[in-house]
Amino acid sequence: MAGSSGRSLQKMDMGDSMDEETRRLVQKHQLQDDATDDSVEVVIWMRDRVGIHVTLECAGHEATAEDLFEVVVKERNLPQDCDNVFSIWLVSPLLELRLKKSHKPFQFAQMWDEFCVLYTDSKPDEISRDEPVVMFQRNVFLTLEEEMNICHEVMLSLLYHEAKFNVIEGRYVVQPEEYDQLAGIQALIHLEHYNANTHTQDHYKKELHKFYPEFMRKPKSTKFFKFGKNDGVEPLEVRVERAHRQISGAYKDKDIKQALPALYRTYLEVCWQYAFYGSAFFEGKIQKQVGKIKGHLPGVEKDMEVLVALNTDGICIIDQLREDPMLAVPYEELSWALDTNEEEENKMAVLMLQFLVKEEGEEVTKVLQVFSSQAKMMDALIESCVKRKHQQRDQSARDGISVPDGARKKFRNERFCSKITNKLEKMTLSTYSLKGDKIPMRDSN
Repeated sequence: MAGSSGRSLQKMDMGDSMDEETRRLVQKHQLQDDATDDSVEVVIWMRDRVGIHVTLECAGHEATAEDLFEVVVKERNLPQDCDNVFSIWLVSPLLELRLKKSHKPFQFAQMWDEFCVLYTDSKPDEISRDEPVVMFQRNVFLTLEEEMNICHEVMLSLLYHEAKFNVIEGRYVVQPEEYDQLAGIQALIHLEHYNANTHTQDHYKKELHKFYPEFMRKPKSTKFFKFGKNDGVEPLEVRVERAHRQISGAYKDKDIKQALPALYRTYLEVCWQYAFYGSAFFEGKIQKQVGKIKGHLPGVEKDMEVLVALNTDGICIIDQLREDPMLAVPYEELSWALDTNEEEENKMAVLMLQFLVKEEGEEVTKVLQVFSSQAKMMDALIESCVKRKHQQRDQSARDGISVPDGARKKFRNERFCSKITNKLEKMTLSTYSLKGDKIPMRDSN
């Protein structure tokens, strides 16, 4: 699960309140902290690879996330009220943690090894080498509707760079032709208009790691294809060159610097369609059946490593091995429960997800178990997101705003699952009637 290979950042969020274990850790270190007037040097990074170096004078270790946030707002000329859009995070190869305004980054950095032990399954030597950096990035509680209304160029730029990072990291899994579209937009932003003399296929080939996720750059024999037929026969350098040339033609009469806000938005609009956009990511395991023979007994169960993506609208489960989104459920159709398994030694906490499906013409509920060291944090974030949705609905009612059934249904919301085909057959699920009676597994014949 979380980062034993160190292959990707595990993006986490504690919701609006700390879980008890985290609270105890913070309190312990607050008691241990010695008063000091030493200054602290900090670099605050953004996803556009810009870092702001700042020296915090006089007890700099006491600086809060809000203090660092204000530094970025001033240095990047951001609106003062952008705290609903961005947050301060601590980020390392093993873990990402969103900080609340009152949290002290220096204090949390001192506890990093303990956080990694608590919330990852990484090996001791990996944890000992792991060091966090301070990041300024998207606030997981920013709704899609709020983001769609943003026009400020610097804010759009930061959101674009973060989305691009998630695409290249393989977190945002899109359709094959959309990877080319995104690569073309990216090329126009960073390389400007297509020039046949300089933008050769050899040039793109050397830069493919900047345009496509690793699984698309793997040799054909080791690559998995998520959306049907093999779309990787044509070399990627040919595809990105064509995409760059085509979008350059669409912008041939425009100054690229002036067109940047529109290009950022165009890139984001592709990502906005997906259920996992803007999520905090957690690692876990679910059970899958293998060796199942149609019409006969089910096969044995094996663990499948998954990414659990949580945002303001719902939950998405992604098969890590195949880079394949398998399940998307909006909160309106979700019930959940946390089983910490604290009484059973060496047994991992489990987040149980229950959701409605239509099966053979009747509505039933399915239950999926997600085993994870981060289950408590997932539970806290889901609870916070659902609570905020209720508050927004109640506020709309108080303001006299007419809210029809499913009022969230704008853009992504009414089609939360439209870009993702739920692959229930790949997961081990329990089935219940709407009355709560367990339904035995049906024979395929």
